[in-house]
Amino acid sequence: MPPKDNASDTIFEYLVDEATCSWRHWASCVPEWSYPHNEEKPKFSQLVIPTLDSVRYERLLVLVHSIKGASLLVGGPGTAKTTVINQFMGKFNSEAMLSKTITFSSLTTPGIFQTSIEGSVEKRQGRTFGPPGGKSMCVFIDDISMPAVNEWGDQVTNEIVRQLLEQGGMYSLEKPIGDMKFVVDTCYVAAMNVPGALQLTQGALCPSAVPASRFPCKRRCDVIPAWERPSAL
Repeated sequence: MPPKDNASDTIFEYLVDEATCSWRHWASCVPEWSYPHNEEKPKFSQLVIPTLDSVRYERLLVLVHSIKGASLLVGGPGTAKTTVINQFMGKFNSEAMLSKTITFSSLTTPGIFQTSIEGSVEKRQGRTFGPPGGKSMCVFIDDISMPAVNEWGDQVTNEIVRQLLEQGGMYSLEKPIGDMKFVVDTCYVAAMNVPGALQLTQGALCPSAVPASRFPCKRRCDVIPAWERPSAL
């Protein structure tokens, strides 16, 4: 176990430094942030202040992405799930990696999802499809728990998501109907609210790593740099 910097620390507050092979506190990975003095009227709703949790979640997304895995970030409203994922995708090399965001609702059907994916890929060879220009693509599915549940307790929209993750493709809805269309060079990341009235059916969770996003505690907020406000404020 690592030596604790704080009595309330757990093993999850530490990582192994790849360079020194020693324990390192996640707080030391949080980048410095400074108030945007050059902007006369900053848009406060768009200011993103890094915290220990946001840095940790982003690192987990990077690790899962490095092994071509899928991630599902779960957390309550306001826990920065979408912001963390957008920051993660914003660091891609645009010359090699594309990104696409699909927001689910109670009206999202399997056909809508399949059409959206098919519209973002092109035919490579045979029944194989991939992002245009030989690039890779990361698909972000926001509010993945929103699709309606039918009378048998299934979310049919998320069944086609599960099929895409597990089998790497979807069945063609055009002639020749029923042929499997394989989608390559594509990874997936999703976000959803904490399980409650809206939740995923069990099968849809199987192919994904599932980190939980939470509100930062007081100790997390204490490491956020104080804003250097102009004296006029």
